[in-house]
Amino acid sequence: MFIPLTTNRLQLRLFTKSDAPDIQKLASNQEVAGIIGLPQPYLLEHAVKWIDIQPALLENGTEYPLAIVQKDSDELVGTITLRVDKKNQKGELGYWIGRPFWGMGFATEAVKRMMSFGIEDLGLNKIWASAMSKNTASISVLQKAGLRREGVLKEDRMLSGNFEDIDIFGIVKKDYEKH
Repeated sequence: MFIPLTTNRLQLRLFTKSDAPDIQKLASNQEVAGIIGLPQPYLLEHAVKWIDIQPALLENGTEYPLAIVQKDSDELVGTITLRVDKKNQKGELGYWIGRPFWGMGFATEAVKRMMSFGIEDLGLNKIWASAMSKNTASISVLQKAGLRREGVLKEDRMLSGNFEDIDIFGIVKKDYEKH
């Protein structure tokens, strides 16, 4: 059984089917979808199918997809996932925040907590993440959380018909412990 992760303002918890309408609403925003490449229109069935596959991922310990929820209002603000590579003892972070909640520090707070979960609770040696080079807000989140730029993958991702450069960020356990 997964125990929700908490921060001062947030709870990172398992998704439930009742979250599907909120996921659909947040994921239907063109600015959000354009950054992460979600299908548009983002239908309720997309959210339900995504929620349905999560228990098996969690049970296998290969992915931890969690809802980012404000503690005081129980409002869904986004999602964060840690994809675990058990063989190499590392985890890849992925996240997105709904447009109404941009600029409030929720992403940084959630990333820091998920890093702690990966390194301290799961015993991972490395946490890494990627962001489109032009996504300065996400790059700022990763840097504020303590991840360091490790490189750039040139024209690595096709999004909306254009090849996008991808910045790679990471932190290893020994640097995290100094952080």
